[in-house]
Amino acid sequence: MLQVDIIDALMQAGFTRHESVLYITLCREGELTGYEASKLTGIPRSNAYLGLAGLCDKGGAYKISGETAQYGAVPVNELVENLKRKFSQTIKVIEEIPKVNIPKDTFVTINGAKQIVNKMKNLINEAQYRIYISIARNQLELVLEELIRAKERGLKVVLITSDCIDMDGFICYKSQKKPGSVRLITDSSNVLTGHLSEFDATGLFSMNKNMVDVIKDSLTNEIKLIKIENNQK
Repeated sequence: MLQVDIIDALMQAGFTRHESVLYITLCREGELTGYEASKLTGIPRSNAYLGLAGLCDKGGAYKISGETAQYGAVPVNELVENLKRKFSQTIKVIEEIPKVNIPKDTFVTINGAKQIVNKMKNLINEAQYRIYISIARNQLELVLEELIRAKERGLKVVLITSDCIDMDGFICYKSQKKPGSVRLITDSSNVLTGHLSEFDATGLFSMNKNMVDVIKDSLTNEIKLIKIENNQK
């Protein structure tokens, strides 16, 4: 894993960029003074001391008192367990927030590839009966783990994608799907449709019956055309 990825992960866990860089440096170099940490990282000395103090406060490092104070990294396995406990407690608090009931006729715009993929995963995980998805094979990988679990739960999973190889257990229809377009229906009551790309990703989610029926008919017609084409070959 690249150092930049580790820094991003540590920042998502609540550390600042300076704290993240300092933690990685302490893991790599061992115990350091603030001056040594500043010199190795290129972080100005005053900022390095602030970062080390913050790292200690957040449970990422410990301070060794002596003639010259040194700092050491909390072992990675301990940090991971501490973060798990912290986020587990945080999630429990968040789960107590009163749930909002979205009206079924509402159309919700979702911007950003990550947000669209997360919505797809949630819809698949919450499905109880059946899942229909039309998506390019390489982008299918983004939700394949969730689809496999749905299949193992006994759900009917229908795929329309560009390659059906290694899709055992799924109902799979091969179609020339270009990366980008995605359509997903779960339990004939939820629909997500949109364009999924790294730089231009916009989706539309709804439980509106008319929209669900339109997308459902579209997928049904696509499957019929695939069957006709296959019979003609």
